Amino acid sequence: MEKNLFREVYKQVCGLALKDCPPSSLSGLLHGYLSVYSMVRVYPWLEDEYGSLWDIHDRIREIARVIQELLKDKDIPVDTRAGYVVDLMDAYLLYSDMKFLDVALDTAYEILIPKGSDKIVLPCRTPNICRLLCNCYYFTGEEECGLLAKNLVTEALGASRKFSCEDLYDWWGGICFYEDVVGVVELSEEEQVRLNEEQIRLLSSVEQKEDLKLESFQQIGQNVDIGLLVAVFYILAKREFEGLNKMCRQIY
Repeated sequence: MEKNLFREVYKQVCGLALKDCPPSSLSGLLHGYLSVYSMVRVYPWLEDEYGSLWDIHDRIREIARVIQELLKDKDIPVDTRAGYVVDLMDAYLLYSDMKFLDVALDTAYEILIPKGSDKIVLPCRTPNICRLLCNCYYFTGEEECGLLAKNLVTEALGASRKFSCEDLYDWWGGICFYEDVVGVVELSEEEQVRLNEEQIRLLSSVEQKEDLKLESFQQIGQNVDIGLLVAVFYILAKREFEGLNKMCRQIY
């Protein structure tokens, strides 16, 4: 069911002009394509369904360039700007364009270090800032960034039961990002246990929220909003890749 829906959504997304895509949806679009790229790279026979690696790669570069332009606007909210920086860093990991990384790191430290200071000061305590710190730690090895990201994750775990549904969904991405980039090695044994317990609890809520989006998309039909289309694309691309990996592990 979801596989057929994903194919349908992918066709729609491939025909989407970036100028018609709201800035708030660019991150989901980028990461959906990153999942598709990973699928085709790991399982080359999928090129027949999703296109060549080069075509997907080119689409990711196109999206990254739009995000790079958005970063020039210093008047956008700092949390939004931090999200764009992380998106550009994620695109760099695939595309390896040093201009992307240079712009992203310059903007990251512009966000984190107030003018005239040489110390990191968090402008807000959000999932995007957490992701920003994780990537700064990854690319520069600066331990303070890893420590600050750990503190944000610990705070989020402590407050997770009070989160709204939207906050819960956003922080789930931030927490998973921390685990992937910085790793649980930075956490104490007690914090690692807590992280594992909370992830099990949060996963169910996150999947329910995603399922609701899929249901809404299918009910609306042809006149779907671009934001919802992109959100569904990101969810299905991620699930499709996870499903393929799980199936292959069972086979081998």
